[in-house]
Amino acid sequence: MEDHRRCRLSVDDSELELAGPPAGLRALGQLLRHHAEPFEVAITGGVVSQEATAGALLVSLLGGTKLHFSGAREYLDIIWDALDGVTEQAETADDRTINRHQHIEYLQGDDYRSPDSVPLVIVADWPDAP
Repeated sequence: MEDHRRCRLSVDDSELELAGPPAGLRALGQLLRHHAEPFEVAITGGVVSQEATAGALLVSLLGGTKLHFSGAREYLDIIWDALDGVTEQAETADDRTINRHQHIEYLQGDDYRSPDSVPLVIVADWPDAP
């Protein structure tokens, strides 16, 4: 099984959650980072797609199960860095009472994210015990 397929998409009324084990999130991040042209990949519960365009990062949900990222490469990097960051935090954490996560959402005055973006939380599950 390819590691990125272990990632999961969850959708509720107020936000989207992209979760998975560190190896899965790392693999997904590498796929997205190396495919800036229109690209999509299946994960558990849906699809993650990405498209390099002009402008700020736009996070959207298409058709109820497609998590879509668009924007200039320097803004898509927000997603790629978040996937790497929560992975690193999960792998190096001593306290495992809370899953490591990062919120990706527009805040007033933000020039890097589109105000039309849907809130997203990227969550790293704990790696398997050695």
